[in-house]
Amino acid sequence: MVAPAFLIVITICAEFARLSILRNLSQNACYETCRFILSEGATIADGQTRAQSILDRVGTIDADILINEADGSRDSDGNVIGELQFDNTEVSCEITIRLADNTVILPGAMFGDKTINTQMSMRTERYQGFFDAEDAN
Repeated sequence: MVAPAFLIVITICAEFARLSILRNLSQNACYETCRFILSEGATIADGQTRAQSILDRVGTIDADILINEADGSRDSDGNVIGELQFDNTEVSCEITIRLADNTVILPGAMFGDKTINTQMSMRTERYQGFFDAEDAN
């Protein structure tokens, strides 16, 4: 008589433990992605790949990853919208994980439209120089 109730409780505990791991992993992915993007030459696509690889450590995670409010889409000229430039003073990363799409045991409908949303912003450390290049000549 106790076994079915016990199995249900264990199943729910396992699923919520996994969701807690997803929350911590998304926070780590945001931090690591911002630090990675701060290095000169990294693009939005590089950052999204880095964040997704971190999220995939616990299995394939369906997540929306925005870097500086850009998702890596391109304009009509083929340029990445919102691509990072040298004069960017801040890098931000936002990761949204839909719980309904990332459950393993429990049905996704149980969570409805709930999401794990993680945001991180960091100021860049890019050297702007003490003088203008034209003044050096």
